[in-house]
Amino acid sequence: MKHAFTVARKDFLSYLNSWIGVFVLGFFFLMAGLFFYLLVMTYVRISMNASQSLYPSVEGLGLTRFVYSSYFLNLSVVLLFFVPLLTMRSFAEEKRHQTLELLFTYPLSDFEIVWGKYLGMVWFFELMLLPTAVTIPLVIWAGGSIDWGPVVVGYLGFWLLGTAYLSLGLFVSSISENQVVSAMLTFATLIFLWALDWVAGVMTGPWAAFVSALAPIRHYREFPLGILDLSHIVYFCFFTLFFLFLSLRAVETRNWKG
Repeated sequence: MKHAFTVARKDFLSYLNSWIGVFVLGFFFLMAGLFFYLLVMTYVRISMNASQSLYPSVEGLGLTRFVYSSYFLNLSVVLLFFVPLLTMRSFAEEKRHQTLELLFTYPLSDFEIVWGKYLGMVWFFELMLLPTAVTIPLVIWAGGSIDWGPVVVGYLGFWLLGTAYLSLGLFVSSISENQVVSAMLTFATLIFLWALDWVAGVMTGPWAAFVSALAPIRHYREFPLGILDLSHIVYFCFFTLFFLFLSLRAVETRNWKG
């Protein structure tokens, strides 16, 4: 397992030293900050109008529910665009630079290679999340009150969603020879999975429930509301382990050639 952390550290630092990593970090911070600002300003306007009895039906609407629930739902859409950029280089770039075979010559098992590369991406994803936590002390400093339960559950759900998407992208990269192809296939697959919940909405009978159960967004939607359901956690854990298993099998196929 120590070797896996070595691979993870190498990949994590490679993100920080690449234009893709800098772009993803910078643009994600910009989008997250913009979403938060717009949501807070909207909440302030609605609260002021409610106090003047213009919107009596929303009087008492909590800041945490209005701002952070929408915040996490909006960020989940942003992941659809950023995850392909993060995962496309994991294996595809190694193949393009012909360094993957060199990596196989090191005293590393296939599991350590796959787990290390995945862990490096997860570390970078967590680095992306850190600045968003600054919003909490800002709200408290401005005199707002935070309901910690929904915020913590929202972060947990977003982390589970992001790590699940990363595992899918890692698998696509492991079977791709080109970074652009890997990014496009990952994006197309994520859009397909995201749309499954919509497709289920126009279906009827047991097939509707089955298709909806496959959609990540269906299992994620309750986390931003502060609802912690064990079945949703199990779904994301299985989703992640399934695609990590496929990635491992894809790496092991080199032993079947020749």
